[in-house]
Amino acid sequence: MSGNVTRQTDSLLRLAVQHHNAGQTERAERFYREILRLDPQHCDAAHLLGHIVYQDGRRKAATALFVTAARGNATVGSYHLALGQALLDEGRAGPALAAARRAVALSPDDADALCLLGAAAGRLGKPVPAFRAFNAAVRLVPDAPEPRLGLGGALEDLRRIDAAIGCYRLAVRLRPEDVGGWIALANALRRWSRPAEAVAAYQEALKRNVTNASVWTNLGATWQSLGQHGHARESYNGALRYQPDNVEARNNLGLLLHAQGRHADARACFAAVLAVTPHYLPALVNLGLAEAALGRFDRAVALYRRALGVDRRQAEAWNNLGNALKATGRRDEAAACWKRALALNPGFADALGNLGAEFRDREQFAQAVPHLRRGVRLMPGHAPLRAVLAYTLSGECRFLEAARACRQALALEPALADPLCTLGLVEQRIGMPNARRWFDRAVAAVPNHALARFNRGLVALEQGALTTGWADYASRFQAGRARPSRRFTIPEWRGEPLDGKRLFVWREQGVGDEFLFASCYADAIRLAGAVVIECERRLVPLFTRSFPRALVRAEQPLTGLTEAETVDCDYHIPAGSLPRLLRDRLGQFPARSSWLFPDGTLAADWRERLDSEQTGLLVGISWRSQMMTQERQSSYLPLDAWGPVFAVPGVTFVNLQYDECRAEIAQAEARFGCPIYGWTGLDLRDDFEETAALISNLDLVIAPANSVAELSGALGVPVWRFGHRDWTHLGTGGRPWYPSMRVFQPLAGQGLDDVMARIAGELRRLPRVDGKAEKRGGRKRGR
Repeated sequence: MSGNVTRQTDSLLRLAVQHHNAGQTERAERFYREILRLDPQHCDAAHLLGHIVYQDGRRKAATALFVTAARGNATVGSYHLALGQALLDEGRAGPALAAARRAVALSPDDADALCLLGAAAGRLGKPVPAFRAFNAAVRLVPDAPEPRLGLGGALEDLRRIDAAIGCYRLAVRLRPEDVGGWIALANALRRWSRPAEAVAAYQEALKRNVTNASVWTNLGATWQSLGQHGHARESYNGALRYQPDNVEARNNLGLLLHAQGRHADARACFAAVLAVTPHYLPALVNLGLAEAALGRFDRAVALYRRALGVDRRQAEAWNNLGNALKATGRRDEAAACWKRALALNPGFADALGNLGAEFRDREQFAQAVPHLRRGVRLMPGHAPLRAVLAYTLSGECRFLEAARACRQALALEPALADPLCTLGLVEQRIGMPNARRWFDRAVAAVPNHALARFNRGLVALEQGALTTGWADYASRFQAGRARPSRRFTIPEWRGEPLDGKRLFVWREQGVGDEFLFASCYADAIRLAGAVVIECERRLVPLFTRSFPRALVRAEQPLTGLTEAETVDCDYHIPAGSLPRLLRDRLGQFPARSSWLFPDGTLAADWRERLDSEQTGLLVGISWRSQMMTQERQSSYLPLDAWGPVFAVPGVTFVNLQYDECRAEIAQAEARFGCPIYGWTGLDLRDDFEETAALISNLDLVIAPANSVAELSGALGVPVWRFGHRDWTHLGTGGRPWYPSMRVFQPLAGQGLDDVMARIAGELRRLPRVDGKAEKRGGRKRGR
């Protein structure tokens, strides 16, 4: 470079610095650029121009200028310091660390260079070098707050929390007017679960800058964690007052409203966020939560898919999508979503719980329990996950382990409703007398906990407290223990006078429950001007004949129904709600022997067929339900346990089991030498007309808790029902619904095998009418 150029650049540099020091940055920039035109490698001009460009927000251009300066003269520490700060601001922590090391090597006593070194090391996850650098800076400038703030961050990374907070406190004492110090202190206190102290620090920050929307937002979140929802709402509104488009504040306000059950207001907040920032992931996910809470699961599914379109690595969105899909009945898709969430985050407790619960509902316990135990190992303090494990173990009939898991969950969260409810179920199953107290505690903790209310209702009914029992039994739909509740354009009947009114009664549970609740239909028909009964399609002929004053029609499939149904009646009521209005005292159970009546012609045909073929007592048998869950298996006995009954002489056994059972019957006949009769072409599962006609001609039916026992009792046929006590006993020794039914339950310390021996003994005592065979003309039945 010629001497003339050097003299010219030196002159221009003096002018540029004068303008720069006077705050005339535009003029200074022109001079610096002229210098760099004349000498592109001029270090001072590049360095000083870099600062102007950096302050103007042109970060990449500034970095390029700092690089020019540092390469032009590698011995100037300030050049490397400026370059390192620019690189760190760009998120390039590795190159920033290298620049900081060169700056410190050139200027070991430069506190700013040491702070840069600490910040870059901390950003790269190297807390020990960060601590050493900041500590050295503190020793150099003990009265400066900046190194102490950096040292506090390094101590946090080293999990030395009290020392870190002490650094932040000293920083704000050194410079109390610095809002940044108060914010750093408040954020640390919030991070480390000291919310009350964090509130005070945020308030100090706001005294120094009341317009800082981020501080208002963090203050609101801290108030919310303390349960101070009013203060939290005021803080979020404060943030929005100073920055109306603050998406974090509005999103958090929506979460607050959602937690308070104000789902429509929450939805409006999230929608407002997305109007400003359409791809803001938290708002997309949270709007899905609000839509799901409002029962709009299809909308929730669409929102979660939209969020995953923005970022498919969002485990929370996958988990919530699974929940929404499950609510719409798409359980296989839901399970796939929970698996995807776990692939992204193997320690995601909610997804582990959801997938484990799904396996539990499918009775795939071998898969459910490991998922849940893994979740508990990963998050031993996660009480809800322990609660799901407890519920799963109870479903597997591992009651002692389930009770232990419940108590572990409650040790973590004493008011958690789910384990309280499960503990009540466990104690109820093992026969402890005061199980209801756990349901009471669950309802006290969460008044709208449907499953706890439902189970409490069953306990009350079992104990004979009908009024309170029926009130809680109304929670069966929300608890998922009845078919999804239907919505109608007409009101539900709650006891209003029905003179001149049309009442619509609809089925809600299985066929056996329909037979039981049908015991109330005659009373409803007597009270109403007209009654429409909707029943399972196979029961239409039987119900039409039995309730001639009612209009009986088959239940229509409800697939895809989203709007309230319109029916040509004044009131509607689910069948299981009739007892609450018509059977709230035992004295209201009528003494009528039957309420269902078989077809007379078919009954006569069966009478003739039976009279012509066999002698002795005609006893129909059934031994299991169509819904055989692991929990229910203890209430049933296979045919190979019926030996004492089959050994009773003078009895003709008739098969009433309605599923595929030919192999079982053949094995029992071979083992016990006792024929069990049936008829080719008789459809015991779907043809209730023929089945009712057959049962009406039997002398006795022996069956567990299944539709055969219910139908037999509804027809007025003597029926011996074996099994464990349940809520339908209503505090009595039998079942008040069925005058013709006798109940056989295990005595203390006995099992169902002992019940069979008692049934056999009672069967032997039944009188045999000698003339019966002669009157029937002698019977020998073939199959």
